[in-house]
Amino acid sequence: MSWPKALAAVRRARGARGERLAEAELVRQGYRIQQRNARYPVGEIDLVAMEQDTLCFVEVRSASSEAWGGPLASVTDRKRRRLIAAARWFLSRYAGPAREVRFDVVGVTWEPAGPRIELVRSAFTVDG
Repeated sequence: MSWPKALAAVRRARGARGERLAEAELVRQGYRIQQRNARYPVGEIDLVAMEQDTLCFVEVRSASSEAWGGPLASVTDRKRRRLIAAARWFLSRYAGPAREVRFDVVGVTWEPAGPRIELVRSAFTVDG
């Protein structure tokens, strides 16, 4: 396997592990997971969950350090637009009752002592 492919495989594995850790943290905090890796033509939503009566679209980001601002800083305007588009796609097919919707982000930082997990509820809105 070439170096770029090996690095990509390591990153995918780390991302998958980060998503599992994020999911466990959300469940620990009372979220009910509805879907994992919901893929649509416009993008993917890592986790769709309910927290009480709020439907949460959750983006999971991981980073090996805080050098470039950490995992939370990697949710760019472009990424937010793709998440919003995917959420709209989900909602257009969602048969459940109307409810409050929120965008949360879970950051996983891989530190020497172990992963640090940070949940940001209402990390961004459709308007801003």
